[in-house]
Amino acid sequence: MRYSMSWSGLSQSNPLRVLRFSDYKFIWSSEALSLWAIEMEIIVLAIFVLRDTDSPLLVGLIGALKFAGTLLGPLYGVVVDRFDRRILQIWVRTLNVLLAATLTTLVLGNSLELWHAYAIVALGSVFRMLDLVLVQTLTADSVPKESLHSAIGLSRSTLDGARVMGAIVGGTILETLGLDVAYSAITVLYLLATIAAFKVDRTHAPGSLKAPSESVFAGIKQGLTHIRASAHLPGLIYFSFLVEFSAFPLVNGLMTVVGDEFYSLGGTGIGILAGIASGGALLGALFVSSRTHVTSPTRVLVIGSIVWHLVMLVLTINMPISAFGLLLFCWGFAGGATFVAMVVGLLRSTPEDLRGRVMGIRSLGIYGLPLGLLLAGWLAETFSARTMIGSLGAIGVSASIGAVLLWPALLRSAETKESIATS
Repeated sequence: MRYSMSWSGLSQSNPLRVLRFSDYKFIWSSEALSLWAIEMEIIVLAIFVLRDTDSPLLVGLIGALKFAGTLLGPLYGVVVDRFDRRILQIWVRTLNVLLAATLTTLVLGNSLELWHAYAIVALGSVFRMLDLVLVQTLTADSVPKESLHSAIGLSRSTLDGARVMGAIVGGTILETLGLDVAYSAITVLYLLATIAAFKVDRTHAPGSLKAPSESVFAGIKQGLTHIRASAHLPGLIYFSFLVEFSAFPLVNGLMTVVGDEFYSLGGTGIGILAGIASGGALLGALFVSSRTHVTSPTRVLVIGSIVWHLVMLVLTINMPISAFGLLLFCWGFAGGATFVAMVVGLLRSTPEDLRGRVMGIRSLGIYGLPLGLLLAGWLAETFSARTMIGSLGAIGVSASIGAVLLWPALLRSAETKESIATS
């Protein structure tokens, strides 16, 4: 594998050092611009739907449609492994531009209707899930194994930063300048992301991604076979579902319930709590990315998951809002570090020619989030928000400990033949 620049001599504590690899620099730039566009689009369309219908249920539906493409994750993995990943990402970015431009045209022509927004989000979710698999595999292709945790950490912190600022910027532009300017800005961001994708050089040696003769289902089966034979991957796939189910519901809609019940907060206060959690996650991801070397990401994952869910149990105690905010920041920090360790572990344990399929199968774990939201919503409505947080935290702690008992290899060093295969 060729890399665009040697990393010797770079500052070992600077998480931005990984941007010195020219391919990753443009992969990250394209991802960052796209994430900003996505987060702005989510808040703009949510406000549009709420104003048009005055229905929180319909607002929740447009949020749920973001996950519509997840079911095709394994298929995306085969596509990513079978075709040139750089060209695929250019196509994905271009299609996002076309979708955004279509919606902008409808807005400018005063022709936008509710079903247009749902159709755009549903179709966009198909490309978004393919893009998720692409970005993670391209990242692993573009940096050496020793820098993979830095690259994944920077990418994760970029997502958290986009969640904090993208929603604020999108909402502000919508309120002050209108829907037409807001969606025009979103379209421009998608366009800039596409331009950055064109700058990525080929990260594969010629012929390394030649299409195999097997069928799509045979390709998926090959990925599943590799996962079953691995010492780490079954546990990592398990954790990818667990954290979506037990931890992420808190920052994917249920912070509203917590802020209202605990401290009777309005929209601004709830937004600040969500920002505190995202800020902690951002710093947690940057902390992992700033480490000079992570010997065992799976060990970091296990410890981080246990701490992450233990903090949830502490959050159920009555306390001043200042203390709650501090603990919420710590909760986000543990979550950011845990998530980065999980993705790094998955990529390190997978050879290059199978990365797409493994990450595509892993993407099915995202379905833990809607299931967790349903359970958490029922617990909060039937009992209380404290019961909801405590129950999810207890599930997370016990399930994390159970994973160690079932897959003890997760606590051992990942510097094995399995992980070295990716170098």
